[in-house]
Amino acid sequence: MELRIALGQAPSVPGDLAANLALAARLTAEAGRRGARVLALPELFACGYDPEAIAADPAGHCLTPPPDGTAPAPGSPLAPLAEAAAAAGVWVLLGSAVAMSGRPHNALLVLDPAGAVRGHYGKTHLWQGERDAFDPGTGLVLIEDGGVSVGLGICYDAGFPELTRAYARAGAHAVLFGSAFATGPTAYRYGVYHPARAVENTVCVLVVNAVGDLAGEHYFGRSGAWGPDGRPLARCADDLSELRVVTVSVRETAAVRRGLPYLGDLRTDLLGDPPPPPLTRISVPLPPRRPSC
Repeated sequence: MELRIALGQAPSVPGDLAANLALAARLTAEAGRRGARVLALPELFACGYDPEAIAADPAGHCLTPPPDGTAPAPGSPLAPLAEAAAAAGVWVLLGSAVAMSGRPHNALLVLDPAGAVRGHYGKTHLWQGERDAFDPGTGLVLIEDGGVSVGLGICYDAGFPELTRAYARAGAHAVLFGSAFATGPTAYRYGVYHPARAVENTVCVLVVNAVGDLAGEHYFGRSGAWGPDGRPLARCADDLSELRVVTVSVRETAAVRRGLPYLGDLRTDLLGDPPPPPLTRISVPLPPRRPSC
């Protein structure tokens, strides 16, 4: 069992939802042509990473998705992207500010391969000025397709080992982060967090990072993936738009776990066994099996 995931490293136009969603639709079509089943986009891709602007004008930066399990209404901002997802048969994980009853969530909005909105993951750990713009998320989210499970996170979440461990304990084969790491001190940590989370939990870790200049910061791209042994699987270029497809393999994950039994060898009798966090599983039905001859 395998799942092909496209990392859509592309720049956002600050504050221009229509332009960014149009680009997301084009990337969705390209991901489908490249044989991907999932397209992931960077943190706050739909509006551009600018928490100060989002706090000042939530209505101009936020998306209001339809009820979970329904397609966006024709003519609504999300409708072209949903149509592209359905045409390509691709999941889309869209970094966006999602309107809530209180302050918005910094979210990965989930559209399924039929073009329905299936909910969102709200960033659990907010970074500095994000606390003025957003409320934190309240639970974890796994998407499941073809027997492969992928947990969702956003940027600063990668710095907390407990989040990736919770996904691994819930059966994830991979954890994917939509991120906005900029040049400066965070660039070093970017290269530390992701392979560490992979090997210590024997899961693939994927990150799709923002690229370009936004709100006075320069985002370097360098999206990539690491296997369940922490070894690099793929890397996008610095400072360029690029779509890179990565394969997550259940067989390879199982093989690594036989040699690196971190999850099974953890001394919960000594270190404790934390209760599972709230977790939502979003899946599509497996295709029917053909009868054997």
